[in-house]
Amino acid sequence: MIVIATTGQNGQPREKVSFLRRATAEAGQELRLAKAHPLRSTARWKVSPGSYSLALQVNGRRFPSVAFAVLNT
Repeated sequence: MIVIATTGQNGQPREKVSFLRRATAEAGQELRLAKAHPLRSTARWKVSPGSYSLALQVNGRRFPSVAFAVLNT
């Protein structure tokens, strides 16, 4: 799963979790992941300019996130 996090207008942290892929891999086996995931506003999630982070979550374990910014276009 992928977890996209930001801080809402009220200062509270907000997260959106999306399914990436279901797969089984043996220990030490490489598993490549790729997916085009457009960010768009929904009824529950508004994409607005600002800083966000993205993290992978595997079997409930969240890996270190990377930061990115949404620019006003």
